[in-house]
Amino acid sequence: MTQLTASLKGVYSTPSRMETSASGVRFCVIADDLTGAMDTGVGLTKAGLDTTITFSSIADLKPEAVVATTDSRADSPTDAYRHVKAVGERFRDYYIYKKIDSTLRGNVAAELQALLDVTQASKAVVCPAFPSIKRTVVNGELLVDGVPVHQTSLTKDPVSPVAKSNIADLLQSGSGIPSESILLADVELGPQHLTQRITEASSRAVVIDARDDKHLRCIADALALNREHWLPCGSGGLGAQIPLAFGFPAHSQPLPPMPQGSALIAIGSRNEVSIRQILRLIEKLDPHVVKVEPREFGTRSGRESRANQIANEVGRILADKQLAVLSSSLSDFMPQYRYLMAHVLGDIVMKVLSGGGLAGLFLCGGDVARAVCGEERIQALRILGELQPGVVVGEAVGQNYQGLRMITKAGGFGNEDALVQVARYFSERGH
Repeated sequence: MTQLTASLKGVYSTPSRMETSASGVRFCVIADDLTGAMDTGVGLTKAGLDTTITFSSIADLKPEAVVATTDSRADSPTDAYRHVKAVGERFRDYYIYKKIDSTLRGNVAAELQALLDVTQASKAVVCPAFPSIKRTVVNGELLVDGVPVHQTSLTKDPVSPVAKSNIADLLQSGSGIPSESILLADVELGPQHLTQRITEASSRAVVIDARDDKHLRCIADALALNREHWLPCGSGGLGAQIPLAFGFPAHSQPLPPMPQGSALIAIGSRNEVSIRQILRLIEKLDPHVVKVEPREFGTRSGRESRANQIANEVGRILADKQLAVLSSSLSDFMPQYRYLMAHVLGDIVMKVLSGGGLAGLFLCGGDVARAVCGEERIQALRILGELQPGVVVGEAVGQNYQGLRMITKAGGFGNEDALVQVARYFSERGH
């Protein structure tokens, strides 16, 4: 479980109207994986907040907004509940936002229940819609590009397959949270009406429809208007709207240029979106690609030496070409090694990183990204902005690898040219 610095403290404040000063509110996002933490934390950065994800108990950082990842997506519901509850108790004085996956993967119900127990919120307000990446909630169902999520390829996700599209049913069956849906017609009547509608709901959790960002802003405004303690729960879509509703102005700032040095693109996701993005990158830029074959790591014998060989190969490429791609996504899928490969890729990345000279690092897949973060690894990330929705840029802070530019992306996020855009950003050298 993520260890969070004890120096991060704040004061919880629930405004009774949207005009309340934003200065009294400090936010904490609690996510179940690193890429989700990044794509939600960037919404706080875009509201002008100094936003940091911490992985180390020794990182003495005091940001305006804290993002915590519990790494609990693949846990059992019992373990996920315990991990989230522990983090929630540490940050119970913050305005907590429960970040869940925009396709309902993971322990959604158990983790929401954990924070309801910690915060004693009278209601959970749930909307995982993320319209900019084609996730919407209609009639209480989560749709991906207009298709109920349980009818998509996400039912075959190797780590966290999706079985339900009806969110209220998922919460009710998963943790017994009484739930009901509020449909789009109520949302379109505005935040004051929606606040009243939520207040009158008899269930502990209300699932709210949203098809575009204006609907998410209405939900956020309703959260800011209410006089009770409600627990917001959603993806990066709703997360980006909440600080704006609480009075923080939209903040636009260009990404800083890359520092001098080489860059590594590492991809462990098996999502079909990520695979198309890799193939597009190869087609357009023809980078050097080093494939990691799961079958070569099936036994402990020789695992370390093979990882060293691959790391050395990547190092040689970077010394010559300044950009390399490391991936297991194009290799034969061996489901028995699906958990192992995130650690293998993370280990190889750390070997390359410890060799020095790496200025940029792209990581795709939350498990892979988290494998390079921790006490003796990357201790914290300050979120700088995004290249496109879900493709988030951060900078390492703390004692280790200070200044490393790190970009993350969840497997299903980004358009077809997402990796091409990442590679081109890495080539824009600063002076």
